[in-house]
Amino acid sequence: MKGHIFTELVRFMEVTVSPAFADQVIREADIPSDGAYTAVGNYPSEEALALVGKASELSGIAADELCRMFGAYLFERFMIIYPHIMGAYKDAGSLLQYVDGHIHNEVKILYPDAKTPKVIAETKGDVTTVTYSSHRPMAALAFGLVQQCMKHFDDKRTLTWEASDDGRNATFYLVGNASG
Repeated sequence: MKGHIFTELVRFMEVTVSPAFADQVIREADIPSDGAYTAVGNYPSEEALALVGKASELSGIAADELCRMFGAYLFERFMIIYPHIMGAYKDAGSLLQYVDGHIHNEVKILYPDAKTPKVIAETKGDVTTVTYSSHRPMAALAFGLVQQCMKHFDDKRTLTWEASDDGRNATFYLVGNASG
């Protein structure tokens, strides 16, 4: 898993709780890297899961909810860090439509060894269906990304979702008119 996600996860904990909390999570998670992440490094996704698990234990917030919150945070960070990519979209629908075709291709240009999830969006009538599939159990994080994407673009559609028990697959349904 790309180090950029790890550095943002640590930053998320620092910003939403405190730097001391992030340090405590890293220390008590007892992970091989000891939290020494670089944005360009690669780290086992199990370390991210261990950090989320420990943060959940220490904060009392369910791990899936923390992942959702991190996904929302991460979307806004992507808007800042990758304006040349994210700025190409004028609404949530267009961005979601091209996650695989454009955004993940750009990620692979920046990080050729990246293993991105598969994200496919289809619109039929007033329903956009987004399917997510990954070898990592990060469906709740994807949910937070989709939620924040809709919020960022003031998309008024209703969002519901279904996830597999292992969190590796999910289907998101955006129903209604995007402008309300």
